[in-house]
Amino acid sequence: MSEVSDAAATRGKPQRVLVAGSTGYLGKFVTLEFKRRGYWVRALTRSVERLEEAGPFTAPGVPRDAIDDVYVGEATKPETLEGLLDGGIDVVFSSIGISRQRDGLSFEQVDYQANRNLIDLCVRHGVRKFVYVSMLGAEQIAHLAITEAHERIVRDLEASGLEYAIVRPSGYFSDMGVMLDMAKRGRIYLVGDGTNRFSPIHGQDLGAVCVDAAEGSEKVVEAGGPETLTQREVAGIAFDVAGKPIKVTVIPLWLAYGLARFIGKLNKQFGDLAEFIVTAGEVDGVGPPRGKTTLRSYFEELA
Repeated sequence: MSEVSDAAATRGKPQRVLVAGSTGYLGKFVTLEFKRRGYWVRALTRSVERLEEAGPFTAPGVPRDAIDDVYVGEATKPETLEGLLDGGIDVVFSSIGISRQRDGLSFEQVDYQANRNLIDLCVRHGVRKFVYVSMLGAEQIAHLAITEAHERIVRDLEASGLEYAIVRPSGYFSDMGVMLDMAKRGRIYLVGDGTNRFSPIHGQDLGAVCVDAAEGSEKVVEAGGPETLTQREVAGIAFDVAGKPIKVTVIPLWLAYGLARFIGKLNKQFGDLAEFIVTAGEVDGVGPPRGKTTLRSYFEELA
């Protein structure tokens, strides 16, 4: 055992962690943060190559030699998970969910069933704690398929007998990166009037919050960045960093919902995602300021 792992054990931290969703924007940061704090880390991934390569919007690569173990499997397929928790795992962290996948799977299959499969494994193997990433303000969008899937997992965890923590971020900087891309092209499209308020957080800051949640006793951890902004304010920062004049086109909510329904007729997964994006454009989502990185500094890094 390394000196840093000895130190972690002395402080009462669990030593062995499984990170599910390790190839995603948040999962990459969480994997490296657990390792930085001295944990023995196993990453669950469908692709070692995707784990190792840097992701979009500043998501870091996770070199194979930077962590202790890589397990190749698919959480949606329980038959591929035999041996996933071998060797004793104290904490399972999961940020598994549909984001930009194009594999045709539904929120029910990924956001719910994949995480449900992990919960069942944890119960059978005596895992101590499960840390799960849901969303802030779920009660405002409870009718959406993505929200229903996430909140079913929350209820399952509450009934599982496992110790757990639910992390609820108010939004990701990676989603804001799309605004900068539009600004560089000269025009930003907003859903609704752009006055809803939210406090997105950088993946590295949120990764630290997630590891804090694994170490702490809070069952629900809400998290936002250091700033509360409207969509229009985000657009202004993006244009300023891109060095472009402000040009904003507003898509009325009635039209945006119509487009989402039309997309849903062609592809249910994309339609559900579109409905989530449209609905998020009309509700507020402000979390406690746990992050330190400002959106401007993030845009400057991207630019």
